[in-house]
Amino acid sequence: MGEKSQTRMDATYGERYATAWSFRDNWFGDISRRYILPNYYRWTDAFLRDLPPSSVVELGAGDGEMTDLIRERRPAWCAALTPSDVVEAGAERLRGKGYATARRADACATPFADGEFDVAITYDVMHHVADPAAMAREMVRIARRRVFLIEANGASLMRRLLELSDTYRKAGENSYRPGEYRRFFTLPGVARIDIDPLQFVPPKFLSPWMPLTIAFSETLQHVPLLRWQCSGVRIRVTLDKDARARR
Repeated sequence: MGEKSQTRMDATYGERYATAWSFRDNWFGDISRRYILPNYYRWTDAFLRDLPPSSVVELGAGDGEMTDLIRERRPAWCAALTPSDVVEAGAERLRGKGYATARRADACATPFADGEFDVAITYDVMHHVADPAAMAREMVRIARRRVFLIEANGASLMRRLLELSDTYRKAGENSYRPGEYRRFFTLPGVARIDIDPLQFVPPKFLSPWMPLTIAFSETLQHVPLLRWQCSGVRIRVTLDKDARARR
């Protein structure tokens, strides 16, 4: 990340972390805590639950919304959790919440050693970075067994239209199509890549009735072809070492 970009990120996110501001809460409202984040956890757990207790690094943890949820649920697969954020204010915020190992880390060039963690996870981060391919390489480099992401679905028409809005442009939103995500992770050491659509959650001003929004989202995920209009994707990457261990 360039010096000017880092300075801008420090200023922008430093202010946000000071007030515990959340883009998800601001843009989606109560459905963020009641549906989006629990859904993120559900898919993470589904991919990792067969693992023994593992060391996990979270890139771009921000205010720690998902970090807190993982700590609260205490899944058996998570023996140790190291959250990180691109600005020091984020790392300080995380340490203040009790994550003593929290680090400042650029997701495209982390300070972590090769294979330092069993698992690398991240939520809604790759579509913010300047070089998503570099972030994919970093996640594969620092993980020994698996990589998991929740990301924006660039194949979704609504997602593309929202990215034209001033709110999304200011947030640096730039989603990619599933095939592009697959290319990012087609790397040495990767045994398998699975990408599936999930969730269709419009902003709160377009979804006044939460139960109907959730029901529609859950249904759309299972409709052939139309399911790729969901606004997000889950990306599951199995590394060679883990694939060999499971045989």
